[in-house]
Amino acid sequence: MGITPQELDELVDEERWGQWCLAEPDLAGVGSLQAVRELRGEAEDQALGALLRLAATDGHDEQLAAVAVLHQLGGSVRTIARHFWHLAGGDVEGIVVGAAWEQIRSYDWRSRRRHHASAIHHGTRKAVRATLMPDTSRSLGRRVVLLNPQSWVFAALAEHDETPGMSMSLDAFDSRDQLTIFLNWAAGQGVIDDEEIALLDALMDLDRHNAQIPKWLRGACSMAAVERMASERGICTKSVSRARDKVLAKLREAASTFLEEVA
Repeated sequence: MGITPQELDELVDEERWGQWCLAEPDLAGVGSLQAVRELRGEAEDQALGALLRLAATDGHDEQLAAVAVLHQLGGSVRTIARHFWHLAGGDVEGIVVGAAWEQIRSYDWRSRRRHHASAIHHGTRKAVRATLMPDTSRSLGRRVVLLNPQSWVFAALAEHDETPGMSMSLDAFDSRDQLTIFLNWAAGQGVIDDEEIALLDALMDLDRHNAQIPKWLRGACSMAAVERMASERGICTKSVSRARDKVLAKLREAASTFLEEVA
């Protein structure tokens, strides 16, 4: 957005912050915009909801509040950008920030009272996915699976194309690319939706950056990732586990069909 948190704090001075607190009483207990960035759990969710009401065009239409929300959700923006970077290269951050900005400015604050960060994350991810991964499978009569271009999968595909009569097996891909193919297939078949993919992706991302967990224990089923997500969203671990287990149950049920069609 071309503005640092420090520069934003200078623009949102005591007078402007006081005006925001009068407009949104949920901010009254927080001393400053800088203090909002230090909040976690339910307190963060409450303050974020107040900032979103300030930022929405049908709310108080405060663009500085929208910038403040983007700063607050910087980790979410980076997570989405990392997921789609191979589809847009150096432009991915601009695409994600633009999508997040639209979600913030058009936020449906009247119907949503909790889990604001999750709502913006899922809405942004869905918008970016629609931009970078349009559904061509129905119109063209075939399914398109997009993979990381730095993956050795492309070398395998090139080798396959140069070898007449050779059939490409799922075994030719490593486990990460097999998972990507499976999830893309599941989404295309309507087995799971974008929010469910985002849940698994967020859990795995939390584990991926936890140096205390051995690599062989990392993944969507890690309790450490579940506990951390529950803490960040201000909900109980059972809620996260239950939602994750529902997604995994759908994938397990669809696995046999996937293997028949693709493998």
